[in-house]
Amino acid sequence: MWADDAFRQAGSCASPDLDRQVQAILGRLSVKVRRARRAALATARYAIRYARRSTPFGLFAGVALVEFGHVAEVRFGELHQAVARPEPVALDAAVSGWEADGEQVADVDVCVNNLARQRAGRVYVPSEGASEFSLALTPAVALALDAARVPIRYSTLTDKLAAQFPGTDERHRTGLLAELLRVRLLRSSLRAPATVVDPADALPAALRDTRNRTAALDLRLDATVWLPTTVVTEAETAATVLTRLAMYPTGTPAWRRYIEQFADRYGEGVEVPLELVTDPERGLGFPEGFGQVSEPPRPMTRRDRLLLELAATAAVSGSRSVVLSGAVIERLEGAAGKRTVTPPHLELCVQLQAASTRALDAGDFRLRVFTVSRAAGSMTGRFWHLFPQTGATYAGLPTVEPGAELVQLSFHAGRVSADLLTRAPQVLPRLVSVGEFRHRGKGVLFPSDLAVGLRDGRLYLTEAATGTHVEVLAPTAINFLWNNYTPPLARFLAEISRATTPQVTWFDWGAAWTLPFTPALHYRRSILVPARWKLPTHELPGRTATLDEWTGRLHAWMGRFGLPDRVLLAEDDQHLPLDLRQDMHLDLLRTHLASSPTGVAILYEAPPSDADGWISGRAHSLVVPLRARS
Repeated sequence: MWADDAFRQAGSCASPDLDRQVQAILGRLSVKVRRARRAALATARYAIRYARRSTPFGLFAGVALVEFGHVAEVRFGELHQAVARPEPVALDAAVSGWEADGEQVADVDVCVNNLARQRAGRVYVPSEGASEFSLALTPAVALALDAARVPIRYSTLTDKLAAQFPGTDERHRTGLLAELLRVRLLRSSLRAPATVVDPADALPAALRDTRNRTAALDLRLDATVWLPTTVVTEAETAATVLTRLAMYPTGTPAWRRYIEQFADRYGEGVEVPLELVTDPERGLGFPEGFGQVSEPPRPMTRRDRLLLELAATAAVSGSRSVVLSGAVIERLEGAAGKRTVTPPHLELCVQLQAASTRALDAGDFRLRVFTVSRAAGSMTGRFWHLFPQTGATYAGLPTVEPGAELVQLSFHAGRVSADLLTRAPQVLPRLVSVGEFRHRGKGVLFPSDLAVGLRDGRLYLTEAATGTHVEVLAPTAINFLWNNYTPPLARFLAEISRATTPQVTWFDWGAAWTLPFTPALHYRRSILVPARWKLPTHELPGRTATLDEWTGRLHAWMGRFGLPDRVLLAEDDQHLPLDLRQDMHLDLLRTHLASSPTGVAILYEAPPSDADGWISGRAHSLVVPLRARS
């Protein structure tokens, strides 16, 4: 694979470490078997991704706009554009080194991180992931926090510390401020807010050179893709059915309990400062599951029983798929409970399956749903900088509460490696800035400017000074539940206005998820969810078995459970296509099972081999933003 110039370029950009390992192995500088095996497996995963996965990632896959018309048209050129930005981890290390030097940072502005909270004589600020730093609230720290509530020049802040504490030497003062910057209690202007697409734009020239050493790439494709309007009509139908089939048509249990707690404590008609409501000691804190995943046991519901019956019937009859009728949808919808509000907008991510453009024009196609985002802009927002003309269209999105103002959320990811996933240009007139360095100005709101109220059983956000109700749009696809990539306050702001609307995601099997097999669910031309199998490690031989012995047991299991040769191996929200007739793919599956903390591999049925025929065999995903009709 490394002899393929295009693949080598994509792989080395994605993983410079792997590039160095492979070059060392090929040059016979490193021939340890275990190291070579790990490099081979990593290369194999990248090779499969290179050919069969469409998730944008460096040079592996790119992005283009799709338009709708009467007939299908597909054209790919060669003038693709790679847009480079600094790699986040390397940039963070460079900026942190700069911030630690009092002389270099003297002319830089700093301000207090508005995610910081004071409790019992200490100050707490979120750190990487779910961790947080805690510092004693000494007089010097208290002075720094008070002076930097609005942006202040670093040198001015050191002067204030010198005037208040004349007995300390300069080394101690700069050391204190360096520590406050290191733990993120202070934010410097070197760290551009998330509405700045290229974070290097905020850097002085000497530091900006970091951009040239390590880069993260986005690829804008030289492509024209027109699809018939029947495709978007089918996407609307799929989104509507998934809304009807949502497990929580009036919001998640955690949010429902939180609303009840707010009503008991504050009642309706009272608007409480946001920072007070979310304070765990003086207010309610955050809903359950914020900060760390928490899912208390829930009773078996009527919806669970219906889905268990549906899955069991398919398994007994040997069917991989079930065609949903209107009657079945009505039964499942009624079992979950009647929704009172429709989500105002969302994004549907699908694969369009058709053998050719001619078949597509004739209506001979299927839509396979990959996922549904919480709101329009969630998946597309990360690419607004590649298509500047598209962002403005989101300003006209409807809101849950008629007349509320839509504002954009700007925040840094909870993990440095994901920084670019939250960066999107400002497309709405006003924004809410969380945990960033940002000057006050027209169109900028901070958490301290907001209050929370309750009306007709629904929580809402309001600008305290004007009484304007606002709803927050978060243009990021970061999963709020996994891996602590999102500060709890940012998640709170993004979810609160939609907390009582149906939570539309991929189809949720509920209790039936525990079964070893669930069938695909089809409706009209849409595959709402593909067939899924759970392969447990204990069904297969141990580590000492030969590949032939292991494969023999696997094929026996596949025969009993009806698992096809071509599958998608699910790793979190990523799917790796595997062909279980190939030894390398079997090795990848075995390695995955050996390292799985649950000892289970989640496998989905792969699309037909000609599914991408209409786009000349290219792996693809379509993201369709949709708004409610009323």
